[in-house]
Amino acid sequence: MNANISPLICIGLGTITGCFGGIIRDILLNRIPLIFRQEIYATACILGGIIFLGLTRYTRLSFTFIQISTILLIVTIRTLAVKYRWQIPKFYGYRNDAEM
Repeated sequence: MNANISPLICIGLGTITGCFGGIIRDILLNRIPLIFRQEIYATACILGGIIFLGLTRYTRLSFTFIQISTILLIVTIRTLAVKYRWQIPKFYGYRNDAEM
């Protein structure tokens, strides 16, 4: 944001940064990265980025308050997604060629 780049690019870079840290963690733990499974992972980062940008542009709240509240929002979304096994709906299906 300090470099005056597009808000969409800011959200994209924040999402990539947040997700890549999780990928590295899972690879070091010899697990399949969460982002490659059907969990709400990148979506929480995108939503947090949108809310962060909206709050910084359209409110006069303190920057520290906006940062803390956005972090808490993302952690809450991820925690609830893991606890209640929320998943992103599939837009495609696998078909078994043997069934045809």
